[in-house]
Amino acid sequence: MADGFVSADTKKIAEFESQSAEAIEEFSAIKDEFKRINSTLLSVWKGVGADAYKYETDNILEKIGSVETVLNAINESAVKDIRATYSQFDDEMAEFNRNPQSGEGE
Repeated sequence: MADGFVSADTKKIAEFESQSAEAIEEFSAIKDEFKRINSTLLSVWKGVGADAYKYETDNILEKIGSVETVLNAINESAVKDIRATYSQFDDEMAEFNRNPQSGEGE
């Protein structure tokens, strides 16, 4: 702040949102491939062992849930609120930077 200007950098927030979309796509592709492999395996594997394997893999898929749900919840709540706050702060800092004396004494 040596030059007298105050700024707010929101690049990291935008990067998180962008990386969230990439992570959702990547995780979805991994789950789809996992399901494809299991389906192929179970199409030729029959019996008690196959049933136990299917039970376990279904359980795994249920427990890992959806990264999309989690990341969308974060982006729609916390990140959205942070962006709004930073945007408001950025507007206030722009006004301050245009007229620094107006903020003195408040």
